[in-house]
Amino acid sequence: MKKREKPAVSILLPVHNSEKHLSECLKSLLMQSYRPIEIIAIDDSSTDSSYKILLKFKKKDKRLKVYKNVKRYGYAVTLNRLFNRAKGQFIGFMDADDINEKDRIKKQHEFLISNPNVVAVGTQCRFINENDKRIGKSKFPAKNRFIYQNPLHGITLQFETLLINRHNLPKDVLKVNTNSHPFTYSDFLMKLLPYGKFANLTTYLYMHRRNPQDYFSDIKQNLLSLAKLWVKSAADYSYRPSLRSVFSSVVKAS
Repeated sequence: MKKREKPAVSILLPVHNSEKHLSECLKSLLMQSYRPIEIIAIDDSSTDSSYKILLKFKKKDKRLKVYKNVKRYGYAVTLNRLFNRAKGQFIGFMDADDINEKDRIKKQHEFLISNPNVVAVGTQCRFINENDKRIGKSKFPAKNRFIYQNPLHGITLQFETLLINRHNLPKDVLKVNTNSHPFTYSDFLMKLLPYGKFANLTTYLYMHRRNPQDYFSDIKQNLLSLAKLWVKSAADYSYRPSLRSVFSSVVKAS
């Protein structure tokens, strides 16, 4: 019997009550120009038709793996379960309300292969509302030295756009802290700092259904949590952003 090859890329898709946009999200994943992927979706006990939509798409494309939580566990626990099931050397993320451009994974994969010292690469985002109207676009820095100053919460990169090279990482790093809300993404990204550089592509390959100003509101409302994260990251990962960048983030949020 021919041994099944492992997918090169695993895309993690947590789902909860996402029936309105889920079909469009799945189509944008399954139509990626880069083909050797697996899409791992876990439905976090949705009360709408999200799980039925996942099963419908699974019948059409075996690259989609579908699971369901027996009760609501929340985003962080669901993401950790997705990490545990991922088989690819590269791991990507996706929000069930969002849309990919068809060359997103291809371009990110090519970048990571050409830049083995980069542990994670994101892309630029167009921000859209519930009705697909464009409400903004990102201007994320491309190079590590600028991303490093604020690798947090939608300011210098968008977590959902990331593709990670797990070859650079020990296994125990691929886990989010379930007590790190509202900076779950930032807390996770800080753990990657010792293992390689960050980068962003300059092309717009992702449409994210959120107002970018919401990220500054989150920072403003949770300054104490942000300060604790910075102190923890300085102690654990020798994170040393410039005071100017820290002050700039706070001013923008105020």
